[in-house]
Amino acid sequence: MSLVAASRLSAAIARWIQRITIALAWLLLASLLVVTTVHVLGRQFVDVESEALSELAGDLFFALAMVSFGFAYLEDGHVRVDVVRERFGARRLAWIELLGCLLIAVPLGCLLLDYGGRSAWASLVQRERSVAILDLPLQWVVKAAVPLGFLSFLLSAVSIAIQNCLFLLGDEPSPAPRGDHGGHVS
Repeated sequence: MSLVAASRLSAAIARWIQRITIALAWLLLASLLVVTTVHVLGRQFVDVESEALSELAGDLFFALAMVSFGFAYLEDGHVRVDVVRERFGARRLAWIELLGCLLIAVPLGCLLLDYGGRSAWASLVQRERSVAILDLPLQWVVKAAVPLGFLSFLLSAVSIAIQNCLFLLGDEPSPAPRGDHGGHVS
């Protein structure tokens, strides 16, 4: 693969993750606000405590957190030990990030993608029910947030690994993640 093709692939992955994640986040956040508002108003004015609404709000929050993993990694929004990190030069940071992607993020992403996918599939096949979703056999929808979130994280790790390889080869201005995708995301 040429350096130009690698750069384009990294940019395409970053754009895809940004667009999908932002769309899902707005949908989930709007749903969470509606469910929470209905739950609070019902409790305050009708004196009705709804376990289903409470569970649904928790499920929506869980899904929102899961789908944000990849985007947070691309935007450099995850926890780092900055006291140690700021002592390193750009090449060392690129190597650390590249090795972290290849030795930790990609294997972990694959493992959790597989586990989450199997769990969601088993829930679908067993018709596992959710009190929050009108007692319908839709618990698999909630469980599907795990593989979706870790697919996003895995693809982000691949994009960041590519960007760091390109940096180490002299084709990128700084190591990733930069939070700006090196101008990749539009």
